[in-house]
Amino acid sequence: MNAIEFSSRIEKGKIVVPKKYKDFDNEEVRVILLVNDSKTSLSKKEAILKTLNKMKKEKMFSVIQDPVLWQKGIRNEWE
Repeated sequence: MNAIEFSSRIEKGKIVVPKKYKDFDNEEVRVILLVNDSKTSLSKKEAILKTLNKMKKEKMFSVIQDPVLWQKGIRNEWE
């Protein structure tokens, strides 16, 4: 099986195969569509920003008196 990659647009339910692949005309092929979905990546970005903004409002680390001591305590949990 040969793998060939090219970019195209679906127009009226059809994909135009570039002319340089004319040797494969009338061959049986398996087609896999990979669609660039900018909406999904944007929504992930929005979710991360929303979470970061929520963390900022919660002031999660304001109760830490000595950041160095707190960090050493966190590192001790790893050992």
